[in-house]
Amino acid sequence: MQQKSTFQFILPYAIALFGIRLVMDIIIKQFGLGYEGESYGGIVAFFIEIGAIFFTTFKYKKWLNGEMRFSEGVKIGVGLMLLIGAFFSLYLFIHHKFIDPTYQEKLVAEASAVMHKELPNVNAEDLKPNAILGFSMSILKYIFIGAFGGIISAAILKTEK
Repeated sequence: MQQKSTFQFILPYAIALFGIRLVMDIIIKQFGLGYEGESYGGIVAFFIEIGAIFFTTFKYKKWLNGEMRFSEGVKIGVGLMLLIGAFFSLYLFIHHKFIDPTYQEKLVAEASAVMHKELPNVNAEDLKPNAILGFSMSILKYIFIGAFGGIISAAILKTEK
C-alpha cells in the first residue's frame, strides 16, 4: 500500500474549506452586502479557517498514528492556507475579470464614501485596486493565517518532547 503525501492529505480539506469560503463570498455578493459584508465575512472566515486548520492538524495527527512533530503541524497549517489562498485568489480574479467586472469599482466607491466621512482629505484614486498587489497580499494573508493557526494547533497537538 502506498503512503499518501502531505499534499494529498490536505487537498480534500483545502477543497472543502474553499467551498465554504466560496459560498460565503457568493452570499455576500448576491445580497449586495458590499463593503461591510466583506469586512464581517472576512472576520467570520478567519475563525472558520483557524478551526479548519486545527481540525486538519488533528486529523493529520491521527493519520500519523498519534505522533506529530511541531514542524509538521505548522506545515499543515501553512500548506492548507496556501492552497486556499491560491484557489480563492484565482476565484476572485475570475469573478472580477469575467463575472462582474464592475464589482471592484462599486466596492471602491462604497469604501471611498465611508472614508470621506471619516477622512475628508482621502482621494478616491488612492483606493484604486492593483491586481498584482492584491493577489500577492491575498496569498500573504492566507500564509500568515496558516502560520498562525498552524503554530497554535501544533503547540496544542504536538507529541514530541
